[in-house]
Amino acid sequence: MGFRKLKLKLPTASQTFAKLRSKGKVYVDKTAFVYELAASDCPHILTRPRRFGKSTLLSTIEELFLHGVEPYEGHDSYFKGLAIEKLWHDDGTYLVLHLDLANLNSGRTVARFEEELKKAIASFCRACELAEPDNSSDFGACFYSMLEHLAPNSLVFLIDEFDAPLLHHYNQEQELERCKDLMCQLFSAVKSHDDKFRCVFFTGTTRFQELGLGTAANNFTDVSQAPGFAACCGYTTDELKQYFAQNLRYAASIQDGCALETVSEAQVDALLKRLSAWYGGYSFAGSQENLVFSTWSVLRFFANEQATLRPYWVTEEGGRFLQLLKRFFARTELEQIIAQVSQGEFVLGGKELVQASLITPKNPYSLLFQTGYLTLSKRFRAAGKAHLACPNRETLWGLTNLLARHFFSLELDLCTNSSSRKVLAALTSLDAEQIRAAFNEAIGTLPYSHRPENEFWAVDLIIMLLFGLGYKPRVEVMSLNGRADCVFDLPGLQTTIVLEFKYEESSDPKKLDAKLAEALQQIKDRKYALDGNSEPRVARFGIVFCGAPGARGIARLGMADLIER
Repeated sequence: MGFRKLKLKLPTASQTFAKLRSKGKVYVDKTAFVYELAASDCPHILTRPRRFGKSTLLSTIEELFLHGVEPYEGHDSYFKGLAIEKLWHDDGTYLVLHLDLANLNSGRTVARFEEELKKAIASFCRACELAEPDNSSDFGACFYSMLEHLAPNSLVFLIDEFDAPLLHHYNQEQELERCKDLMCQLFSAVKSHDDKFRCVFFTGTTRFQELGLGTAANNFTDVSQAPGFAACCGYTTDELKQYFAQNLRYAASIQDGCALETVSEAQVDALLKRLSAWYGGYSFAGSQENLVFSTWSVLRFFANEQATLRPYWVTEEGGRFLQLLKRFFARTELEQIIAQVSQGEFVLGGKELVQASLITPKNPYSLLFQTGYLTLSKRFRAAGKAHLACPNRETLWGLTNLLARHFFSLELDLCTNSSSRKVLAALTSLDAEQIRAAFNEAIGTLPYSHRPENEFWAVDLIIMLLFGLGYKPRVEVMSLNGRADCVFDLPGLQTTIVLEFKYEESSDPKKLDAKLAEALQQIKDRKYALDGNSEPRVARFGIVFCGAPGARGIARLGMADLIER
């Protein structure tokens, strides 16, 4: 199967479960989790970072209660062949009210949002031939009125992005309070009319315990950190092997430069390890047996014809995340974040994690966890400690670069910063020794420069610096016979810079020289950045980062060649 057909089958657009199944898109079977949620009669709530598959999970529940697992309307059930087909034996007929609060609230005031909620209720009542509530009353009265007309155990109530309106108005105190009041009305109605509901399931991004809802939501079961639901969103390694086998083989053939039919299982396993390093490592219950990959990032990787490993998800998440960081935390706290995250795992109280929402974050780490930049690294117990760590390179790279933009682009004038001026001048000169000295001086000003311990950190330090300088570095760029670690353009010089990184733990000059020679030869052999997408000139450099205590920094930097095109 060619790349185009493989790409067409990817569920990269926002689509419901029914559309995915009807169009023959890849659907990773999560219906065992759906069964657990649908079989229960208590309300559930699930929080996950954006683009992890919450909406698909919700639409799967919707389809289950609308049509069941039997064939209908002349076609097979969309659940045919899935795990729930043999588990589900509920033949009841239900009304399904599915609200996407992100769409209902989009760009609106709280007053307009309330009107949209009432319109949604009225539309549902018309479709179900129920008496329409009085539209002149407030939302709570409309919702209560609708529930009063329902038969017991007849309504399936699903809400996608329950916290979207709250997050939209987080920095507008009066609007936020009005929004909280609306949410209280909604949660209270579910609690006071629990006999009307067959199933209630809400999804969102932020913790709901501290949203000012009082006791209105204390009947909800939060499965966000429940071990049994750790893999209900995101893809496991086994799921990637099962559902994306051909995509993996195609990507392995591109990355290894070999024919598709010659790709071995060992090559696929090696690719899975690289994907795990970039996009995996998420654990929402702390169990290392249920690690998952970022759904969005893996799909974007498979949709990239060049099989380029680079940040995908973090570019989508950056805006709101930075706004929240800048609102609640000082620069000194952000510097501390970088220092601690770079050291690996760190610990805070379990209650600090679960009792902090994005609206009222108690500490930056709970915010980082809810937005997906940190994950649980050990089994979680709310009464104990929460062990947190960066899950992968994408989030680590994204976090450091988002903060770099906050530190440098938004707060410092780079034109008057002496170390930055030296980097700019050195790059313009294309002199290897000047560039090495300038990079080392500038890296010394970064808040976590004392922490690099491997080749990943060596790359990320330079990438962070380049972003701060206003460049747009491209990471792990595929070109003809290989992949350069970093490529960026100097338009004023009509020159593309190519960087190949090597890491050496020892400060032994012979070992450092050997690593530089290896990097320079690799550049020449693999023809990095000579694929027609570059400036008229291409300057290619090898960099050796030394990790020895007392000697950390760029120990060697040499130019492989300067090519006029």
